[in-house]
Amino acid sequence: MTQHYDVIVVGAGHAGCEAAHAAATIGAKTLLITMDMNKIAQMSCNPAVGGIAKGQIVREIDALGGMMGLVTDATAIQFRMLNRSKGPAVWSPRSQCDRAKFIWAWREVLENTPNLNIWQDQVRRIIVDNRNGKTSITGVETYLGLTFTAPAVVITAGTFLNGLMHIGRTQLPGGRCAEPPSLELSESIAAQGIRKGRMKTGTPVRIDGRSVDFSLMDKQDGETDFHRFSYLPHNHLDNIACYSSKHIKADANRPLAQLPCWITYTNEDVHERLRQGLPDSPLYNGQIQSIGPRYCPSIETKLVTFPDRNQHQLFLEPEGTSTQEYYLNGFSSSLPIDTQIEALKQIPAFRNLQIYRPGYAIEYDFFDPTQLHHTLESRVVCGLYLAGQVNGTTGYEEAAGQGLVAGINAAISCSGGTPLTMHRDESYIGVLIDDLVMKGVDEPYRMFTSRAEYRILLRQDNADARLTQRGHELGLATSERLAIWQQKENDIERIYKLANSTSVKMNTINAVLESMGQPLLTRGCKLMELLGRPGLTINNLLPHIPELRHLTDTIKESKDEVVEEAEIRIKYQGYIDREMEQAQKMHRLEDIRIRGHFDYSTLQSISTEGRQKLLRHDPETLAQASRIPGVSPSDINVLLVLMGR
Repeated sequence: MTQHYDVIVVGAGHAGCEAAHAAATIGAKTLLITMDMNKIAQMSCNPAVGGIAKGQIVREIDALGGMMGLVTDATAIQFRMLNRSKGPAVWSPRSQCDRAKFIWAWREVLENTPNLNIWQDQVRRIIVDNRNGKTSITGVETYLGLTFTAPAVVITAGTFLNGLMHIGRTQLPGGRCAEPPSLELSESIAAQGIRKGRMKTGTPVRIDGRSVDFSLMDKQDGETDFHRFSYLPHNHLDNIACYSSKHIKADANRPLAQLPCWITYTNEDVHERLRQGLPDSPLYNGQIQSIGPRYCPSIETKLVTFPDRNQHQLFLEPEGTSTQEYYLNGFSSSLPIDTQIEALKQIPAFRNLQIYRPGYAIEYDFFDPTQLHHTLESRVVCGLYLAGQVNGTTGYEEAAGQGLVAGINAAISCSGGTPLTMHRDESYIGVLIDDLVMKGVDEPYRMFTSRAEYRILLRQDNADARLTQRGHELGLATSERLAIWQQKENDIERIYKLANSTSVKMNTINAVLESMGQPLLTRGCKLMELLGRPGLTINNLLPHIPELRHLTDTIKESKDEVVEEAEIRIKYQGYIDREMEQAQKMHRLEDIRIRGHFDYSTLQSISTEGRQKLLRHDPETLAQASRIPGVSPSDINVLLVLMGR
C-alpha cells in the first residue's frame, strides 16, 4: 500500500505539531506520523512552556501563525512574567500547563486542520533517490509495512532515535518512560552521509501530592494581569481549544483554575544520601558517555560541581487541575530508585513521600546541524528537513520554533516560492537556527537572551510587529490576525505621536512629581521627555494628562498591551535606534554572497583554522562567515578585499 503526500512529518512532539500544522495550513497535503495519538505534544519533562528567552520564541511562533501560544494560554494553570526586575529586553513569559489538557487541545487543533492527516505508526526508514550525483528524499517506510511518498519529509523524532533510559545501573530501551525507542530510522538517515552523535538528558521524579506536607513549603502564586502568550484576544481561546473551555474559568485570560507552585530546599542529609549513591550513578560510573545539558544539570551533577553548597532550591509544580501528580523541578536524576526516594525523605515536606515514578536519564541520537541550510533542509539529502532535539537542541520551545520553520519551508519547496529564513535581528528563532547551522553543538543547545546580540529589538512584547506581516505573506497568519496587529500598531503610533507633541507645564505636574518622589520640573517639557524618566509610567500619569487619558479611552482591543509596548518604545527609543543601526551594518555583510566564489584551501592569507572552518561550513554570506567560531575579523577583512577585486 502506497499513499502520496506533499509533506510527511515524522513525530508528533512540539516540533512535529508545529511543522504539520504549518505545512497543512499553507496548503500542502500533509501527513503526520506518530507512535501514539494519545501522546501528541507530550510534555516529556516539566509541564511548562516559556521561560527566559524561550517565552520570546513562543510569542514569535504565535506572531507567525503557529499554535503553541494559543494552546498554552488555553491550558495554563499558572502564568508569570520572569525578569521583571530587569529591563523589558529580557522580560520572559512562562506558564505552567495542565499536561493532559495540553495534549488534547493540540490533538483537537491537528484533527481539525484542513489538508492534514494523522497516521499512528512508526517509521522504519527513509526512502531516497540517487540520480545524477544528487540524493533526494522520496518517502518513508513504516513498521506496519506501508510506504508513504512525498518530495519533502520533516524528521522531528525527539529523544526516540535509539533512545536508552538509565535508572541507576538499570538500562531500558525507550524514547520516554514506558514508550519504545525508534530503531533503524537513525541508521537509515546516517547511511546517506549525515553525521550523527549521542546526547543525554534527564527528568525528575513525579510525586503524589497526597504525601506532601505543603505547610512546610513556600507558596508561589502566579500572576493574574493581562499578559499571556498569544497576541490574539482571549475570546479566541474557546475557538482554538474547546476541550479546555469545558472546565472552570478563572478569568477571561486564563480559562482554567490557577494553581500555586511550591518551593523547598535540599539539605546536608539529602546530599549525604545522594553521595552514597554516586557509585551507582550512570553519569559517574562510566555507563553514560554522551553529552548532557550544562544548563539543566542533574542533582548529582550539582553535588559534584558545587561541593560547598549546603542546599539547592527545588520547585514542586502541579501537573494539572484534576491530578495529584507533581513535578519536582531541580531534582533531575538517574540515581537508583531507592537512593532518590531516601534522599528526598530527608526533606521535611517529603517525610511521607510517595512517588509515581523515579527520575531517569535518557541517551539518544542527534544529527550534526552544520549539515543543514538555514531553511533546516539537509545539505546532504534534498527535501529532508530536521527539527527539534534531533538537531541537538533541548526544550519544547526551541523544538517548536524549528518545527514551524521546517514545516513552512517543506510546504514552500513543494509549491514554489521564497523559503523562510530569519536574520538574527528579526527573531530568537533566527538566532537559534543560525547558531545551530553556523556553530554546531557540543552539548544540548538551550536558548538564552544572552545568545542574541539584538535583545532590545527581540522583546517579547513586539514579536507581532516583527513577524505577523511575514506570517500573513506566507499564508500562515490569518487576515484577522493581521488586522489585529495593524490596529495595535496604529494605537501605539497614536500614543507615541501624542507623547511627542504634548507639552506638560511644570506648575500642573510638579505636585504630582513631588508626591512620587520624582525630581521637579524647572521648565515645561514634552510628555515624551517626562515618560523617559525611570519610575514614571503612562498609567500613573493618566489622571493628570487629559489628552493621554482621552486617547487611551479610545483603545478598544488589548489596551494594556498597547500601553505597555508604547511606553517601552518611548523609554528605550535611543537603545532601539542604536541596535537597529548595528543590525543594518550587519545586513550589509548579509548582502555580500561568497558561496562558490572561493577555494578556501588556496587562500594562504587566511589563518589555517579559518580556512578549515570556512571549508567545513561553506557559508552563504560574509555575515554568516563572520559568525563561525575560528574565523577571525582579519579573515573577514581578507575576504572583503578579495570580493572587492
